[in-house]
Amino acid sequence: MKRWMNLVLILALSQAAFSQAWKGVDASFLPEMLSNGVAYLDEEGTEIEFPRQWMAEKGVDLVRLRVWHNPSTGLRSSWLEVLEEAKRWDSLGVSLLIDYHFSDTWADPAHQEIPAAWSGESFEEAQGSMTCWLECTLGALLSNGIEPAIVQLGNEIDPGLMLPHGGVNDGFGALAELLNAGHDVVGEVFPDCQVAIHVSSLEIAPWFFGLLSEAGYVPDVAAVSQYSKWHLQEIEGISDAVLDLYETTGIPVFIAETAYAWTASWADWTDNLWWTGDETPGYPFTPEGQLAYFEALQTALNQLEPGACLGWCYWAPDWVASLGETSTEGSNWENAALFDFDWKALPAWGVFDNP
Repeated sequence: MKRWMNLVLILALSQAAFSQAWKGVDASFLPEMLSNGVAYLDEEGTEIEFPRQWMAEKGVDLVRLRVWHNPSTGLRSSWLEVLEEAKRWDSLGVSLLIDYHFSDTWADPAHQEIPAAWSGESFEEAQGSMTCWLECTLGALLSNGIEPAIVQLGNEIDPGLMLPHGGVNDGFGALAELLNAGHDVVGEVFPDCQVAIHVSSLEIAPWFFGLLSEAGYVPDVAAVSQYSKWHLQEIEGISDAVLDLYETTGIPVFIAETAYAWTASWADWTDNLWWTGDETPGYPFTPEGQLAYFEALQTALNQLEPGACLGWCYWAPDWVASLGETSTEGSNWENAALFDFDWKALPAWGVFDNP
């Protein structure tokens, strides 16, 4: 009952504002980029002394930070790093979305590996480990006077969570139990914090959230990834799908991951994910085309009924080629970042301060 009351409150509050609220960034790569010596430049080519402050001044009002339990070799985003990042962003007045992967590595539709520390545990033991970790980490935020706006339980959990325990092949019951337990912990520590569940696309979302609801769990926010390369291409199709998901589930939608390339060229020898042929018609892979794409997306989402969409978050605007021109282990997102190959800010940053 309390969860439904919170949802009603969220919807009521959103009536007083644009349906499109947050304009955020997932800046999880930023500590790594800065430690690699990246010196970001503003539009005039002047070095940005304080990148987080600069982003906030550009209009970024939410930052998404991923966290892995015990990051695999070569990865970062440990809780200690995320806590320090949360302090920095919170001091700037930027709202926080904490993205729990419940894994030691990337969690997505093809990978939902349980943390190694919890491997071999029974379902009940793994659920206890999950809730204990949530309580401990959220408690650390609380003790530092930091309250996140959104906590995301899992990342692109189409096949379930912490496999094999929360897999959906045999139904959504186990997953619903895990998510209910996690949601309860968030509510106990931060009663006003929204809980988001994240799937990989708007196409799969109605099926997923429908079965999850039937199994007994309804989140505060339906979070989705939306990349034109892999998902819906037309802007109107995106806004229509957002509205359909909202009207079907009654849950506000948040585009937790999105991006668009500004070039099909390369800055290092690491294979890029965006390539010629991935363009949405009318929006070429140019700096101007990247800006135009997000201006159009912003306009389309703003035209939705109040409460339908809570906004969007640009994934990895900071992930530039930081290991040299010949690196094969650099960035495969360099041509979809919001800085060019000289690490200079692209025009698309202008969309963040647009209404």
